[in-house]
Amino acid sequence: MTFGSVVRGTLAAVAALLLAGLAWWTVAGGLRDLPQSHNLGQQVETAVRLACGVLSVLVVVTRFRWRRRSAAARVAWAISLAATGGLSPLVWGPPQPAVAALFAAVALLLAWGIVNALGRPRAARATPAGGPPVTPA
Repeated sequence: MTFGSVVRGTLAAVAALLLAGLAWWTVAGGLRDLPQSHNLGQQVETAVRLACGVLSVLVVVTRFRWRRRSAAARVAWAISLAATGGLSPLVWGPPQPAVAALFAAVALLLAWGIVNALGRPRAARATPAGGPPVTPA
């Protein structure tokens, strides 16, 4: 085991923990705000926030299983994170477009960092005759 592989593994573990915390935070906040969503914008933002939580879990799961779906899950999660960050200052309280743009940009930057820490998605190879799936080394 090389030093680089230890660092990559540590970064992936930290990213997975961040995603787990983000999933909890977004789902709990979405469920809390669901009954308080009075207009269409608030309902959309709450739905996107709930989707972001589910996609956070999916990104971690596709790191280990369903690897062919990993890239799509990561892109969908990054979009939902930026949308959540950008919509919140627009629909809750007085609209603040500059703050919304800043939050969306910071969310995309955070998503980029987490996706890079998780490493490149690796697709599983075809299953040998009757055996378990083999992943590339």
